[in-house]
Amino acid sequence: MRLPTVASLKPAALPSFRDEHGVLVPIDLAQAVPFPVVRVFWVCDVPPGTIRGGHAHKACQQFLVCVAGSLAVEADDGVAQRSVRLSAGSALHIPPGIFAAERYETPGAVLMVFCDRPYEPADYLSDRAAFIAYRRRLHGAG
Repeated sequence: MRLPTVASLKPAALPSFRDEHGVLVPIDLAQAVPFPVVRVFWVCDVPPGTIRGGHAHKACQQFLVCVAGSLAVEADDGVAQRSVRLSAGSALHIPPGIFAAERYETPGAVLMVFCDRPYEPADYLSDRAAFIAYRRRLHGAG
């Protein structure tokens, strides 16, 4: 089994259209999100400097969209770490098996998350040591 790595994470700029009335950022789910969307949530009113997330998923894929402000996604594949900065109108696909935490940088930052699975507590790996052990088990199985 080929496990995802932080090197494979590719931030994407979403299309935007600006005029005198503001900015429109449409998301064509079938084209922009690399999986069928089952659940959507957003995170807002987070004080700058706060870190949220801090987990990996065994099966769930996530497509993170920065709606306003900016944040840094701190990603870890068990071997390497990488920080990916997202600003309004940019997105990042997080496949299963990547440990990610989001550090909110600006007041008013908003993160919208599209998922391919419903909320499943057993899918979360919140402890980094358990995450590393999980990755090792998968790597040994492939």
